[in-house]
Amino acid sequence: YDLEISFEESAKGAETHIQIPRQEPCEVCHGSGAAAGSKPSACPQCHGRGQLRYQQGFFTVARTCAQCRGSGSIISKPCTTCRGAGLVQKERKLTVRIPAGIATGQRLRLGAEGEAGPSGGPAGDLYVVIHVQDHEFFQREGNDLFCEIPVNYPTLAMGGEIQIPTLEGEERFPVPEGTQSGTTFNLRGRGMPDVNGRGGRANLMVRVRV
Repeated sequence: YDLEISFEESAKGAETHIQIPRQEPCEVCHGSGAAAGSKPSACPQCHGRGQLRYQQGFFTVARTCAQCRGSGSIISKPCTTCRGAGLVQKERKLTVRIPAGIATGQRLRLGAEGEAGPSGGPAGDLYVVIHVQDHEFFQREGNDLFCEIPVNYPTLAMGGEIQIPTLEGEERFPVPEGTQSGTTFNLRGRGMPDVNGRGGRANLMVRVRV
């Protein structure tokens, strides 16, 4: 499932809901595919093995049974709800918790929320692939953030304070006297958090331009 989130949601984490179609065990036949009062019987052609074996010289070749398609059983009276498939299509609403610091292309695994297994087997997993929207101001490289601030020439020459946007809002930042256009300042701990929860937050790199 492809999930698009905002830049702010990737920075701070979020909880959202998705709705997906998936195959689930039929509630009428409990996934067996057989009508009520009946049950699957062993395939008469492969005798329940699901394979047919042929002798070719010194070798024994096994092939999937065409009559039962490898299941080893046949359904003489199929369930009218699922038509013998044992599975039905349903819409399922799921909650997805997005960890702070996640980036585009990373995946979240929701255990046992995928398609139902055949013949009543366990369900698979659902993988949610994250796509983060671009930010109008910040650019992300790893966990570090980069931005560029226009500053007038007198402030660069004589020093002063400027307003720098961060993920938490604007902050005052002192520009030293004689700062050159193109100088980059490093604001520690103002970048993205590590998605695995290891260590603190990365840095915000601010480049000033006249």
